[in-house]
Amino acid sequence: MLDSTSPRTTAQTTRDPKRILWVRVGGCLPLNSGGRIRSHHTLTHMLGRCRLHLLELHRECEAPFQEQVPYAHALERVLFPGLPAWSPNQFARFAWPLLRNYATSREPFALERYHSRDFFEVVKERTLSGGFDLVVCDGLAAAAAFEGWEKQRGIPAVLFQHNVEALIWERLASVRRHLIHHLYFHVLAKRMRRREPELCRLFDGVITISQEDAAYHRDSYGLSNVLGCVPAGASTDPRGAPPSVIEVPENPCIAFLGSMDWLPNQDAVVWFIEEILPRLRKSISGIRISVIGRNPPDRLLRLTAHDAGIQFTGTVEDVSAPLRECTLMVVPLRAGSGARIKILESMAAGVPVVSTTVGAEGLPLNSNQDLLMADDVPGITNAILRLLNNDELRRDLAENGLRRIARDFSWSHSADCFFQLTAGLKSRGRPAQVHAPGAYSATP
Repeated sequence: MLDSTSPRTTAQTTRDPKRILWVRVGGCLPLNSGGRIRSHHTLTHMLGRCRLHLLELHRECEAPFQEQVPYAHALERVLFPGLPAWSPNQFARFAWPLLRNYATSREPFALERYHSRDFFEVVKERTLSGGFDLVVCDGLAAAAAFEGWEKQRGIPAVLFQHNVEALIWERLASVRRHLIHHLYFHVLAKRMRRREPELCRLFDGVITISQEDAAYHRDSYGLSNVLGCVPAGASTDPRGAPPSVIEVPENPCIAFLGSMDWLPNQDAVVWFIEEILPRLRKSISGIRISVIGRNPPDRLLRLTAHDAGIQFTGTVEDVSAPLRECTLMVVPLRAGSGARIKILESMAAGVPVVSTTVGAEGLPLNSNQDLLMADDVPGITNAILRLLNNDELRRDLAENGLRRIARDFSWSHSADCFFQLTAGLKSRGRPAQVHAPGAYSATP
């Protein structure tokens, strides 16, 4: 099913802007996940420097966000009857698709569930139309749409990698206590480690969001087409550090920020609530936690239903409002990849951060200067108590964070990096056949 809007024009600041086809699974709005935030703000700051056609794949069970985005000259959506957001903790719901995938396919289920023949055909048709100078695949989930016809492609194609997917599943497998989950994640990680570099090699260039991820793609996957990284950005809050940071309230609140339908975030919150929060409450009995993020799973809501000091906000329009009600933010991630925008958003709000090494991975930040880092239960507990009990340290971290964001992180820099990395990129395929007059074109 195809749903498209007519091309729209915007003011152009360049004489001959590059025509870009941007392909992704799901829209960029609402801004309730790290991937959406990265893509949305990068694209917003590309405005006026290119002519952008946005092509999105949406599950029919999830109505696409209808608001027009300012950076797209044309917006096109393909709908498919896919499963809703999945979780191995809902095994009964996904048992048959998972078993069928395991028995009949070598494709990781996390990728196969986005396979749509209609979407693949539209991606190919638009790419070969002759109407674009560059095509960008935004995330690995859409990468299979470019497979099988890469030699026909006459324009360069770039994969924008938000994570090292195999690494996420390997780390999840290592921390899962449930035997079935551990074994399944191990199989998924093994499949992803084979499949991820295969898909990366389809493209003329791979762009990551951190130098660490770029090095991983080169060294562990042996890729020679890694162009570099487009770092994430943030915008500082002009109000500075919030009152809850300047002076700790009697019952301080600790924030966790992140999409709660992402398994590494679920693991982090469960680990914090079960292992770290009880230790904290032995020292400060009134400590509360606010979990800020969309779609908290039922099992987490049941786990914390008896505790009035644990709040799940669900989707919020502006994360800065509930974040600024907290004294600090904790990032107890044990799995993940890429770079955590949640840390930049907290620093930009003037809220100090305690994170694991994995949580702060991919960000050029210094422990004890920009944030505090620890990797085990006693270490994280002690770091949080240090911040709650030391006014000077807490305020210094908040002020240092605000300065670092203003000086070193901006979305305009992210857009600049993207254009620098893709400038002069050539296609390895042969010239595409330009369609006859009347064929699809990206420009009006």
